Amino acid sequence: MGRSVTSGSADRRIAAPRPRVLVLGYGNPGRQDDGLGAALVAALEEHEAPGVTLDADYQLNIEDAAAMADHDFVVFVDASLEGPAPFGFERVRPAPEIAFTSHAVSPASVAAICEDSFGAAPETWVLGIRGYSFEFVEGLTPQAQKNLEDAVAFVERLIASWKEQAMDSKKKTILTIDDDPDVRAALRVVLEAEGFAVGEASTGEEGLKIVERIRPDVVIIDLMMENVDSGSTMAQKLKESDYDGLVYMLSSAGDTVRYNVDARELGLAGIFQKPIDPKTLVMTLRAKLGAD
Repeated sequence: MGRSVTSGSADRRIAAPRPRVLVLGYGNPGRQDDGLGAALVAALEEHEAPGVTLDADYQLNIEDAAAMADHDFVVFVDASLEGPAPFGFERVRPAPEIAFTSHAVSPASVAAICEDSFGAAPETWVLGIRGYSFEFVEGLTPQAQKNLEDAVAFVERLIASWKEQAMDSKKKTILTIDDDPDVRAALRVVLEAEGFAVGEASTGEEGLKIVERIRPDVVIIDLMMENVDSGSTMAQKLKESDYDGLVYMLSSAGDTVRYNVDARELGLAGIFQKPIDPKTLVMTLRAKLGAD
């Protein structure tokens, strides 16, 4: 099993949202429940966790310290033979003494190497998913599979809460909703460079949940997402809710006419045309928000 790394686009440094999250699963899938760490990473890949770095290997290595240094939050995921069911979740502190063999490095030692060699100390946790059988057979036991499902749901909620915390600041907050990770990445680069706090959602449903919890100052919605014209459907839902921020539509040339989008009827503050001009985007938002 080699390393598997995924992110929102080919360039993780651009696409990765803030906070930057690394989920690193380790263990041997050829030994039944010892593959729980890799299985969780695979599940997150299928669920398309936008902007989250996912990695899996047989064991932790010294090189993992460099990956840690590029992130704000790190979750190590492993199988646990004696831990609580369905899983245990504990904070990791850098080990006072770095200890390792030629075969394995502990999470605490990797954290210590990260701090000593790279001057970085991301918030680090270990998720131990309860396993029951570790024979040399592929496939999880039924109970371990159930524990895995609970752990995946927990990690997804955890990542969502970290993203929401990042938006909860004195900065003006912008939520971008687009199913194209490259578009979200481009908007993030432009907006963060201008001092805005930026959050992301890849679906309308996810975006509505974030709006309810964070109340961003601005929501930018792509007109064409999962379904034709789904962006205008979400804009209508925002108008009917108690959300009082600014809502902008992001549209390719001609789409707003083709699908009869009425900005006033939807309560839109405006419509940005793709490809979006960064200067126009920033100047418009600053003027509307009164940002310096």
